[in-house]
Amino acid sequence: MLFTALLVLQYFYDIRKDDGNATEELGAHANGQLAKNYFSDFISVSDNTLCVECGYLGENISAEETLYNQILISKNGSRMCCLEYGSLASLARKVLKISDSEKPIDKDSFSWWRERPNSAHLYLKDLYRTQLHWTATEETGSAFSKLPIVDQNKFVIEKTGHYFVYAAVVFDFRTVTKVPQVYFNITGFLPVISRFTFVLMGKYGGSPFSEKRHTGYLCGISKFYKGHQISVSVNDHSFIDNTPYANFFGIFKL
Repeated sequence: MLFTALLVLQYFYDIRKDDGNATEELGAHANGQLAKNYFSDFISVSDNTLCVECGYLGENISAEETLYNQILISKNGSRMCCLEYGSLASLARKVLKISDSEKPIDKDSFSWWRERPNSAHLYLKDLYRTQLHWTATEETGSAFSKLPIVDQNKFVIEKTGHYFVYAAVVFDFRTVTKVPQVYFNITGFLPVISRFTFVLMGKYGGSPFSEKRHTGYLCGISKFYKGHQISVSVNDHSFIDNTPYANFFGIFKL
C-alpha cells in the first residue's frame, strides 16, 4: 500500500508539473454528489479528496464503473478521477506544498517519518559482488534507520514481532535484445539456529513480451525474531538501474 501511495503521489506530481492548469482550486466541495460526472469552470473538492488525470479511460466512462467516487472535467478539459482518501490526499498536499516552495527540504520536514521505532527506509548506494549496499544517510532527505545495519545490506531486528517489509528494485534491459529472467527476493537469516528463509520472492522476464524496464516490488507482513537479519537479494546485478531513489528497502514494526 505504501508503494501504491508513492506511485499515486509521483503521478499526481507529474500531472501538476506538466499541466499547471489541470486544477484551479482545491477547496470545499459540499454538494454531496458522489459517483457522478459533471462539467465545471474549475474543480473544487473536499480536503479528503485526491484527483488524478484519467483521460486514458475514455470519454464514456462513468464513476460507477470505477473505484473512484467521482469524475470531473477541469477548466482546460482534462478528465479528473477523484478518490475520497483522507490520509493520501493530505500527504499529496504536503508533497506538492514542498515542491512549490523555494526552501530546500531539511531533515525536520520528515521528522515524523524518521522517528518511528523499529523501522527503517534505505536507498540503494552501490553494488558489490553479490550484495546490494544500502544507505540511510540524511542527505537523501527521507532515508533513516532505527535498526542496526550489518555489512551495509542487512537489517537486524531488535524486538520480536510482526513487521511490514518492502523493497523495490528497478531493472533496465534496454542493452539486450531479449529480456532474461531475473529473480529478486527478501530473505531472512536467524543466526542462533542458522536458519535461512525466503520471506518474499519475485521474478520477471524470460518472455518475448517482457518490457525493457521493470520495477520489481515486494511487500508483505512476516513475524521476525530478535536477531533476525533481513536483506534483499537479486540474482543478476548487471540490469539494476542505480538511479538515485529508484531502489529502496524498508521495514516497520506493526
